[in-house]
Amino acid sequence: MSDRALQAQDSAVEDDSSDSSAAEKRTKATPELRSVANPITSSQIEVVSTRAVSIFSVLFGLQTLPALISQLGLMDNSWGLTGVISVYGSLALAGLASIFRQWTAPLFGLVSAVYLAVVISWILFSTHPLVGDDAPWVYYLCNVATACAVVAVRKNWWLPAIYIVVVSILIGFLRASPAGGGLGWRFAIFDVFYGLLLGFGILVIVVSLRHAAAQVDIAQADALVSYTGAVRENATESERVAIDALVHDNVLISLLSAARARTPETKVLSAQMARNAMRHLVEAQSRFPGADHPIDLRMFANKVRLAVADQQAPFDMHARGIDTSMIPQNAADALLSAATQAMVNSVNHAGKGGGAITRTVVVQGEPGGVSVTVTDNGTGFDMDLIPLERLGVRTSILERVSNVGGLATVKSAPGEGTVISVIWPAPETTDLDTSMAAAPARELSREW
Repeated sequence: MSDRALQAQDSAVEDDSSDSSAAEKRTKATPELRSVANPITSSQIEVVSTRAVSIFSVLFGLQTLPALISQLGLMDNSWGLTGVISVYGSLALAGLASIFRQWTAPLFGLVSAVYLAVVISWILFSTHPLVGDDAPWVYYLCNVATACAVVAVRKNWWLPAIYIVVVSILIGFLRASPAGGGLGWRFAIFDVFYGLLLGFGILVIVVSLRHAAAQVDIAQADALVSYTGAVRENATESERVAIDALVHDNVLISLLSAARARTPETKVLSAQMARNAMRHLVEAQSRFPGADHPIDLRMFANKVRLAVADQQAPFDMHARGIDTSMIPQNAADALLSAATQAMVNSVNHAGKGGGAITRTVVVQGEPGGVSVTVTDNGTGFDMDLIPLERLGVRTSILERVSNVGGLATVKSAPGEGTVISVIWPAPETTDLDTSMAAAPARELSREW
């Protein structure tokens, strides 16, 4: 029987190793997250920028209407009417693009190009001089055109910078010419500086916002990469703990029981444990890292009752508050394995001091979960005297229950018996409970 158990162990380990290798290959094949697929911050900045410039354009367009209406008599040729329709038509298209978030860059670039063409054509083809202090209506839309250029070009900031310089200089030529008011360069230079100041102010603000948004996107991408790595490491560690617990709970205990079997009853029990170990190893191939199908508390209590029946010593089984509430399959498996390990430890160690031993298992329904408490009045033990290389409590009870979000506690002292309790989900502790919970956690870091 020991040979069969060893063969089952070797076969299961090889299968688990192959599955682990396949999982590792799949993990390595997963591409690294180098950038955010949908950069939230950058996209929001672009939306805000386009809509702000659209509102800015509407306000300045309305402000320009009085000057435009008063100068309609000067635009009695085809180029004048074409310029009006082109400028206001492109502004309308850009506003619609910002609302529907479609073709914003090309349409805002169209506004800038149309405006530049209108200013050049005004300088070259206008034959009617402006009288008094009036300025051409296109002068009032200078900053609208430069703002549209800044929004349209998202990467190469030097392109809108060149556009700002060119348009500002052309506005100076326009204002110095008779068709633009005939101010002369002594006064037109102030309009050039005005265009440069506002244009570069808009450029600096938008570029700064884009740079900050890009840094936020990079930080978000790095956080996603770190989180993905942490999740993978946690999954790998959980699978390792589950495999260690499976080997300890089934294979090693079966082999130890077979080695110690002397009577026909113990040999029959060892054979049964070996069959159970082989069954668990076969099932493990399809269950790691763990299924999460819920089961009700009545089925869980029945599984605990079957585990009690498999023990070499009698246990008093009590089920309280058991109903049809559901708990996850992985949590139920962890609690059952931990409770079984506690019962095995009680059978193997609690009675070494002689005398009658009373052992009790209580399955208690809890709010949203369940708890199992294994109690005996045996010899107890001192945690400081237990070797660190032992695996039972640390792997089979503490880590397994903790990995599914539960809590395991041990209370024991020499001559005072032992109480092991496992509960899922782990109850929330207050500040007053922290010092009380620290002691069981410290004990469980050692091994029974």
